[in-house]
Amino acid sequence: MHLADPSVLKRLHATFMVVAWLFFNSLGTSLARYFQNTWTNKQYFGVSRWMFFHRAYMGCCWTLTCAAIIFIFIDLEEFKAHAHAIVGLITFALCFLQPILGMATPSQTKARTTIKLLHRVFGNLAYILAVTNMFLGVGLEEAKISNAMYGLLGGTLAIHILAHVMFNILEYLARERSSELSPNKDAPFSRWRKTTLMVQMIALYAFTIANVVFVWRG
Repeated sequence: MHLADPSVLKRLHATFMVVAWLFFNSLGTSLARYFQNTWTNKQYFGVSRWMFFHRAYMGCCWTLTCAAIIFIFIDLEEFKAHAHAIVGLITFALCFLQPILGMATPSQTKARTTIKLLHRVFGNLAYILAVTNMFLGVGLEEAKISNAMYGLLGGTLAIHILAHVMFNILEYLARERSSELSPNKDAPFSRWRKTTLMVQMIALYAFTIANVVFVWRG
């Protein structure tokens, strides 16, 4: 039986998820994980620069994810409990909780530490599930997406991993020079971290656009 081409809402669902998680979430994670001792004297609207951009990128991820879920539920005539749908709902639930955990600031130190840990664990788990679900989505017959997109998704994931490897190397080198740390001065190798972030951003942008093109061309 010949399947009809995916609807505009299905394509928008896939597009928004790709942009949300492959671009905005990846950059937002890098900023939160590696830039807390960078731009130490720079603030936007009363918050550290890394926090401002982290919130902005994650806010875009959250908004696009919610919109993508709304699109697909409008488009579907009935819910089908296959792997892509189930993993997608779990990812959405984790994503929805993230800003609540991120903004929670209980007075007790133990509770604050626990919430921070949950925020990090849920964030990493949501990213893993989101990217896994993209691979599952490409495999859906009704999606009609070329298998070449598996390679593009793999390339985007490789960029994410390589960037984290580079950031961790720079973090290790910075710890080796910990005597130079100052609350009013950027941590050692901050210039290299900024350069790595810029390369990551450009590469992710290019691969994200390529993935979106494949979503629409089939």
